Amino acid sequence: MAQAKRDVAELIRIGQDVNSELPKESPLYDSFYNVKFEVNRDKRTVVALILYNHVNKVRTRGIAKAAPGDVFNASIGRAIALRRALGLPVPTEYTNAPQPTEPRVGDVVYKNCGIYHGNRTLLERVEGYEHDKYGHKCFRTDGGGWLGDKQFVIIDDSRESEVSA
Repeated sequence: MAQAKRDVAELIRIGQDVNSELPKESPLYDSFYNVKFEVNRDKRTVVALILYNHVNKVRTRGIAKAAPGDVFNASIGRAIALRRALGLPVPTEYTNAPQPTEPRVGDVVYKNCGIYHGNRTLLERVEGYEHDKYGHKCFRTDGGGWLGDKQFVIIDDSRESEVSA
């Protein structure tokens, strides 16, 4: 995820510097541009819009979509979408990123137990709780309750606010 953030920052820097150049394989090799991202967590997609510099008109776009069963990550999605928009190859580290094995505060999870189903954000780890039925890690959620790690699956490990860029 850190590599994806650095990659996006560098590609944006290159695009905004009139003296910089993208790699020759990019169709935007000799131009500079602005970037706008649209993150849709419900659809698990990120769109990178390449705008003409000083004009709010779309020149090209790239799309990244999380595969069914994969955990969505907005930072990796931004890197993939931006590289696609610029006509650059997407590193396999992005498309084959490891899935999280441990839940962490900030993860968005799907509650898959009981009569109530839906997405929740893990806000705080509750220490000292162990219960075989619900799991050995317990988290307070944005729904006002708590969930044990056997009661959910991680669907978004971006750990960022709802900011679209």
